[in-house]
Amino acid sequence: MDNRKYYGCEIPESVSYLEFGSVNLVKGEKKIWNYWQDQDAYDLYMFARYSRDLFAFRRFFKEKEKTAEKLNEYILKSAHNKLMDYLFKYAGMLAVEEKGMVCECGSSLYGWIDEALACDYVYAKGENLSKIKGFHYIGSDISELMNEGAANFHSDIKMDFSTQDTILGVVKEIKKNYGKKLALFYGLSVSVRYAVRGSEDLIEAAEASELCVYNRLSMTYGEETLATVYGTGKSVYIVSLPKLVKGIEEKGLYAKYCTANMQHNKDGEGTVRASIGIAKSQEVLDEFIARYESCIDKSIQIEGIEKGQWKELKELL
Repeated sequence: MDNRKYYGCEIPESVSYLEFGSVNLVKGEKKIWNYWQDQDAYDLYMFARYSRDLFAFRRFFKEKEKTAEKLNEYILKSAHNKLMDYLFKYAGMLAVEEKGMVCECGSSLYGWIDEALACDYVYAKGENLSKIKGFHYIGSDISELMNEGAANFHSDIKMDFSTQDTILGVVKEIKKNYGKKLALFYGLSVSVRYAVRGSEDLIEAAEASELCVYNRLSMTYGEETLATVYGTGKSVYIVSLPKLVKGIEEKGLYAKYCTANMQHNKDGEGTVRASIGIAKSQEVLDEFIARYESCIDKSIQIEGIEKGQWKELKELL
């Protein structure tokens, strides 16, 4: 893969880098043994980061007491250290049809599978393990190394991969290659901000899916998509909430947002981050919310867990 393909330009505002070295505490000297930039930096750092999490969740499978509290201990040490984040994905998987296609925006070694299995041991006593393993996973990551790692770590699970860098590109590729709809499309926070270009992309994904779940989706109350350069050197995009609501209504889709864990003005004045679900049927959306709330109810004793309320997305306006 072109080392610069997804990172900046020839004269970038900022770059992603990874540095490995040592510091002599006696002499006060620093030695840099190696330095990587752009795609190389992403590959080496992310592969190590997410494989460590994946192995940790597999160790959790061997715990005698598989409780929400014990699972949270593992999650607090992971890259995405919020239990609620894991429950959004897990609930989405339980709400959709079996053996369907599922895709995560920024799949990152597809540790999602191991996370979901860990959640199922806790919240359903392992009743859905076969369903989780039976999905056709579409890995969406900009790293060929990450995709190759996902396939090797999950050799018993059906997987295909995409290195498209936008949600629209991934959805179009899935339509072209498989000719059928996704069961679930999931995206978390910054991964979506990298890959989205406008509210119409989210509408396109919703039309191509049984259920879409976006965890802490960044939205602006303005009519235009906001774009800015993130610290990695890549651009991020904050979609127009009014246009998203209008598109959902025009397509006859159903959408709700959760009042828990919302963030205001994190992406600039007049912006909001909220977790939302979008579905083609009210029944699927209600099933997702019910599954999610059931997990939250069993975890409410854990610090940082909020239940919140689910409201119509248009109410957020």
